[in-house]
Amino acid sequence: MLCCLGSFSRSAVNYMVGCQTAVSNIVMPLIVFLTLEVITPLFKYTPKAIFSLIIISAVIGLLDYEAAHLIWKINKLDFIACMGAFLV
Repeated sequence: MLCCLGSFSRSAVNYMVGCQTAVSNIVMPLIVFLTLEVITPLFKYTPKAIFSLIIISAVIGLLDYEAAHLIWKINKLDFIACMGAFLV
């Protein structure tokens, strides 16, 4: 499960910063490695709520309310499937 969450959060970060090429797939692991080696000791006393807030703020940018509203208008059954996938 952790592997899936890591992949999703990296996709969110790539989307939020506007990555358009595969070079980000090379740069991202380097930054993660440097963060783990150098900055991690500074995070020792940071509450988990702060980390949760960081992830939530990244994911909120991925939500497309207009598309969900359009699906609702076109087909209610598809909207239910969309919300089921979102909630799961």
